[in-house]
Amino acid sequence: MPAGTKMSMTVQACCNGGRRLIYHVEGSGQPPMEMTIESGLDGKDAAVLVGGKPSGQTMAITRVDALHATSIQKMNGKIMSTSKGTLSGDGKTMTVEDEIDAGGKPMKITEKWVKQ
Repeated sequence: MPAGTKMSMTVQACCNGGRRLIYHVEGSGQPPMEMTIESGLDGKDAAVLVGGKPSGQTMAITRVDALHATSIQKMNGKIMSTSKGTLSGDGKTMTVEDEIDAGGKPMKITEKWVKQ
């Protein structure tokens, strides 16, 4: 993400026990953007909406247990990254380990999301 970009995430219950993830992205001279995914946490592809419209991206999230989940992100049907998420025991921090296909070069990134 470009320097000066801020990203936050809101998680809401939805989808018969699933979750709605709403990512808020601001900065780097661009207008604010919102990405939304509604997942049953069942490993099925769910559309990623940008500004309420389909983006060609999907995310398939699987709940492993109460503290762990995995996901596969695709763009136009092609896998672009996989992730493993771990929620802390107190529910305040989520650590996500991403493996990204950066133009044929695998890249690993670790994200930390802290509940505000």
